[in-house]
Amino acid sequence: MIGNAVLLSLLLLIEIINFARVGTIANSKAPTLVELNDGESIRVRAIHSEERSAQAIRYFVGQTLTGLLSWNTLPKVTGDYDADPTKKLKLDAGVQTGNSKITTNVWATGFALSEDFRAEFLKEIGNITPPDVFNGTTQSILKISLLSEPKKVKPGKFQVDMVGEVIVFQGNNMVGEPIGFNKSVFVRVIDTPTLPQISSEFQQTAYRVRKAGLEIYKIQDLNL
Repeated sequence: MIGNAVLLSLLLLIEIINFARVGTIANSKAPTLVELNDGESIRVRAIHSEERSAQAIRYFVGQTLTGLLSWNTLPKVTGDYDADPTKKLKLDAGVQTGNSKITTNVWATGFALSEDFRAEFLKEIGNITPPDVFNGTTQSILKISLLSEPKKVKPGKFQVDMVGEVIVFQGNNMVGEPIGFNKSVFVRVIDTPTLPQISSEFQQTAYRVRKAGLEIYKIQDLNL
């Protein structure tokens, strides 16, 4: 009897300690800072795996469509860029899509599109890309006038409406010709990919574009 009483007392003490620890954890503040590999600390908050913040969705849509509709084959200028006037600029040769070509930057940005949508959409981009883009005399930019707040259409799926213009600069036309681009963009949550330790340039490009954990799976005309 004495042994049982001692054992029960010990078990009760263990339970009390466990309850105290659980209470401490429940009342403690969740961590709000994460330190990155480069030492930078960023503030974070916990969200469901099928959720993304409105800011993250709008930023993703804006960056993706800007990359898809801003065409330029001139080399990027870096801090140590030293142009040699005796040498001809090496222009982007582009990537073949069907009977037309798209710029390499558009091809890379295309990894932000779902696989069942990407190939056909990039072909359409190729069809509207002026051939003179590839000799450096034509460029375009996407001017976004409005990006709506994301509207949830299903768990993990969102709709963002965009009002904008693709402005094409040809030759000496510095004003540009605007082409209306008013669309409803449909975005869904995906798992963030893992980059293998040994990875190809293609894998690195796809990872860089898809690390936001989002993809565009449909774009349709916006009913204004």
